[in-house]
Amino acid sequence: MTDIPNIIQTKTLGNETDVFWQDSELLNAISPRTVLVLTLRIQEGSAESTQLEKILAACKLNAEQYNLIQLDNNEQLAWHQLKQSAQPAVVILFGIHPSNLGISAMFRFNSLNNFDKTQWIPTLSLQELEKNQEAKKALWTDALKPLFADKE
Repeated sequence: MTDIPNIIQTKTLGNETDVFWQDSELLNAISPRTVLVLTLRIQEGSAESTQLEKILAACKLNAEQYNLIQLDNNEQLAWHQLKQSAQPAVVILFGIHPSNLGISAMFRFNSLNNFDKTQWIPTLSLQELEKNQEAKKALWTDALKPLFADKE
């Protein structure tokens, strides 16, 4: 009788995962674009904002080619809804962990990762990239440059 699991005492999921099944207000302004950029919230005109603009310019991306979503620390958003709304071929994560999107996968930092028929590039937050030139260089040489700049 001891090999039968006691389902009465099994932990249940809390309501923190409900976000993955609820509609999000953030998705109302999203239209299909090739690139989806997710970053921790940054202030307009800040060093992080300037750095993001420079990165996107170096990738030769104009505003009509990407969606930019800024999330608060530990804010969650459902990937399946994002994918349906934005239809991206490339997702760049600045300081956003894939688990915040309901994804249970391990991605290599500052590298191209293929997941769900989409290229993913996870990296440090813009604030951390500002301080870490080595990571910034790796992001450019190992991921962004081969994907965007070397295509010509």
